[in-house]
Amino acid sequence: MEKDTIIKIALTAVLAVYLVFALAMTGAAERADRYNGLSIAVADSIGSGFVSDSDVAQECGDLYNLIRTSSRENIDLNALEQTILSMPVVENANVMSLCDGSLHISVSPMVPVARVFDPTGHSYYINASGKRVMANARYHVDVPVVVGNFDASTVKPEALLPMLSHIAADPTINALVSTVTLSKKGDIILVPVIRGQVINFGDTANVADKFARLKTFYTEAMPVKGWNTYDTISVKWARQVVASRRDKSLGTLSLATQDSEFDFIDDISTMTSDDAGFIEDDTTTHKSKN
Repeated sequence: MEKDTIIKIALTAVLAVYLVFALAMTGAAERADRYNGLSIAVADSIGSGFVSDSDVAQECGDLYNLIRTSSRENIDLNALEQTILSMPVVENANVMSLCDGSLHISVSPMVPVARVFDPTGHSYYINASGKRVMANARYHVDVPVVVGNFDASTVKPEALLPMLSHIAADPTINALVSTVTLSKKGDIILVPVIRGQVINFGDTANVADKFARLKTFYTEAMPVKGWNTYDTISVKWARQVVASRRDKSLGTLSLATQDSEFDFIDDISTMTSDDAGFIEDDTTTHKSKN
């Protein structure tokens, strides 16, 4: 065999090996330029069911397929994160590239502090930052209910957030309060789970102090006086709790509208104090120890 022929065969073999190696390296590089997987973790601590991993993937435009077919440089992680955060049902989101070559997304669903019912019958959940999500059959969370024509009032649902957040953060108060509504005078009315009682909270000022006085009243005064002694309790005035004795009917309480049946609690003109700090007349006052 001639020397030139041997050289040609050798070069052909080397070229063939190189092509095989180059193709393999190209495929490996192409695979390395893509994420090798996607994981979505939803930290639903309260079991709201507001958002699932499939909801997140769908919101981002078939994210699983995007990961399979697109290179890393064509996937904007910041844009993905902002898209997820724009979902009304999402509280927090974090998109990160892991060292194993996969993409991980962690999501925290919205944590509602109340469910608001407007006069039209529609309702929505609201979280501590004012984010809203319309309520439907899929979502049900046991939180205080806010009822009233807030859009026509000087008090907006967002203005109640400090109070609602305090309720959500205090297990005792959260277990006590069932509904929040408004009187015609604009007072915030808390309806406790105890039947036949309402609490006049006044406005949104001094939230922590008002709840502290309310807790003192329920833990110290109510066990002594009896749980059915009073129908209306007010903490709207500073340094005191005023309670109306159960000698008048509350009538039929319609939580779908503003109600004026609580306004009699504002009349304290006949109140006189006894040695125990209570008023044993039409109204009763328990003075705060603070």
